[in-house]
Amino acid sequence: MANESRLVLPKPMLAKLNSLGIYCQTWVTAERQERAKRWVLRGVESGGSAREFGRYISFFAPTGSRLEWLQKADRIGANGVHAIVIGETLVSVEVARVEETYQVVIAKYELGKPKVEGKRPPVESSVLFRGMDGQLPEKLRKQGLAPAFLTRSGEVKAVPSEYLEAVKLVATGATCANCKHVHGLMSGTPAAPEPGAEVVSIAS
Repeated sequence: MANESRLVLPKPMLAKLNSLGIYCQTWVTAERQERAKRWVLRGVESGGSAREFGRYISFFAPTGSRLEWLQKADRIGANGVHAIVIGETLVSVEVARVEETYQVVIAKYELGKPKVEGKRPPVESSVLFRGMDGQLPEKLRKQGLAPAFLTRSGEVKAVPSEYLEAVKLVATGATCANCKHVHGLMSGTPAAPEPGAEVVSIAS
């Protein structure tokens, strides 16, 4: 059964993205923080574009505001993993593009209640917005606009206002050729370690 909180792309589109080396990690996982004795959600900003095709995902706060990354993930190749984020609640914005036609899904992720106390909790998701075949000419994208979506009956289907800027950022990622940039998450100021504290390296 398809996960409704992600874009369901046709096999030819997925094959094309794969052949172009565009990698987009769209799933969210629950991870254990042993020192804090709590579970958190982990998301991966990733994607990019090549010519007329693109796909990108990033993560935001429930209010639509930008989040600081846990770590930036530099890679030899482009159009792949860019940064890691953790949080108790995450909102993903995922975009796929063919030339000037866009597919968008916005989903909210939360930790559910584990079936057994102390075990990994389920990751629960709900779709906040889904837009299909939205149009955004490159000239208008460069002016700072977002894709325009319609309902099946031809009425305007507006992106929720609190997520409009997030959609613009992720749409830019889906048009970024050979992308090695972080478009959604932000750099934060690393906290200074406490005296005598052990420094732990976090692998992505």
